[in-house]
Amino acid sequence: MCIRDSWLPDGTLLLAIGDGGNPPVELDGALIRLQAQKRGSALGKILRLNDDGTPAAGNPFRTGPGTSASVWSLGHRNIQGLARDPLNGQVWASEHGSRGGDELNRIKPGLNYGWPLVTHSREYFGPAISERRTAPGLEDPRRVWTPAIAPSGLAVASGRRVPAWRGQLFAGGLVSGDVRRLRLDPQGRLVAEDAIPIGARVRDVREGPDGFLYVLTDEAPDGRLIRLEPG
Repeated sequence: MCIRDSWLPDGTLLLAIGDGGNPPVELDGALIRLQAQKRGSALGKILRLNDDGTPAAGNPFRTGPGTSASVWSLGHRNIQGLARDPLNGQVWASEHGSRGGDELNRIKPGLNYGWPLVTHSREYFGPAISERRTAPGLEDPRRVWTPAIAPSGLAVASGRRVPAWRGQLFAGGLVSGDVRRLRLDPQGRLVAEDAIPIGARVRDVREGPDGFLYVLTDEAPDGRLIRLEPG
C-alpha cells in the first residue's frame, strides 16, 4: 500500500492511501480492495486534512454513519504520483493498476474513480477484475497504460526554465524505465505523449526550486539524481 501527499496553497494536505492489497487479502469477510468504495474507510482514497490531521473544512462529504469527513475523492487503487498544477490549481494523480490498467486521473473533490468496479486491470493470476471499463457516475481516467509502465512520481512543469513545457505533466515509470511527457489541451484532455528514456527504474519526478525537472532512480546498486534539460 502506497501513501502520497501534496500540500495545497490553503495549508491543507492531500493524502493518497492505497486500497490495502491484492487477493486473498480480506477485511470483514470481503476483499480489502472493496474498501475503496466505502466512504467511511481511508483505504483507496484521497483525504484532505488540516496540518493537525483533522478533516479540512469544505470537504465534499458530510459526516454521518459510514462516511468520513476527511474523504476528498474515492475509488483509487494505488496512487504513486500526486501533483498540483501551479498555473490553474488542477490536481493530477498517476495510479498503479494490476497487470495493466495503470491510470492518469484528473482529480476533483467528491468524484469516484471507479476502482474496483470499473477498471482495465486484470488479476495477477489471470482473469479480468471487472467486465466494465466505464459506468455512469464514475470518473474515467485521462490515460490508461496497458502494458503497465508502473507510474511513480508525477510533476507539473511551471515553465519557468523551459517555457515550452509549461503546464505539461511528467510521469515516471518504474517498469518502463522512462519519463512520460504528457501534453494536455485546455480542457485537460491528453493530446500527445512522448517517452524520455532514462534506462533505469524511475522512482520520482519533481520540479526543483531552480525550475528544472529532477528524476530520481532506484536502480541497484546505486540510484541516481538526474536533471532534465531540453535538448
